[in-house]
Amino acid sequence: MESIATMGARLAEEVSQVMAELEAGELTPRGGGRTPRSAAAAAAEAAGRGAAPPRLSFVGHSIGALIVRASLTHPSMSPFLTRLNTFLSISGPHLGYLGGVAPSAGFSVFETGLKVLRAIKGKRAESLREITFADAKKREDCYLYELAHEKRGLGLFKHVMLVSSPQDKYVPHHSARIQPPPEEGGEGGGGGGGKKRSNKATTREMARALLTPVLSKATGGGDTPGGDDDDDKITTLTRVDVHFAPPAKRTLNHVIGRKAHIDFLETDEYVKFLLWSHRDKFA
Repeated sequence: MESIATMGARLAEEVSQVMAELEAGELTPRGGGRTPRSAAAAAAEAAGRGAAPPRLSFVGHSIGALIVRASLTHPSMSPFLTRLNTFLSISGPHLGYLGGVAPSAGFSVFETGLKVLRAIKGKRAESLREITFADAKKREDCYLYELAHEKRGLGLFKHVMLVSSPQDKYVPHHSARIQPPPEEGGEGGGGGGGKKRSNKATTREMARALLTPVLSKATGGGDTPGGDDDDDKITTLTRVDVHFAPPAKRTLNHVIGRKAHIDFLETDEYVKFLLWSHRDKFA
């Protein structure tokens, strides 16, 4: 499995190519395909949207949400950073997997599986090493930690949507929501050992680093590079919790906590409802 940075670079290069084709009139927006169009059709479309260049929105599921964030740091994306509109993250492990921050039996099964798979594949499982903070000796040198502190991050988007489900045991709930991990034993309880405290402190720091640019802009305290309009200086942050109907019978996917993770993609009604409910963010 390739590194997140490598996959992000590939996405950035693909975006650059698609945008070039779009602006050249060779690609129809909104799923029209890559069939070349006439110059008249391209001119009519350009006139329809006025002088404003096409905007960019991303939808990322699971590790795909990390790949989207990684793509923003690639040079190929630089010309398009001021065009970013909406980032829809569906169960993305933005804060990674740190032991002791998700007290859940279902997650423990998955976390154990991650460790086994990482051990079997070794250095070939680079992205697995990155999301479990095993890619460097010092936490501050780990890729996800560095990515969380990257300036070219979520604050560049006009709308940030973080979709998660407490039923999803493949991704810690707090990691998908980008928020501090829950305290064991309720409010203020369960300090845990030194390693657990260190992991929680790292998670809290990463969450702050990721969301400070977003919240700063949401309150009018930040600017979008190259943006002059007031609307361009505001980023909205929306968290959506999804609760899926319990299955008629328990399956292996349900036992290992994978059911809700894949339900995000396999439940058509949910996908349609989500996009329709927030259609203004993709206009």
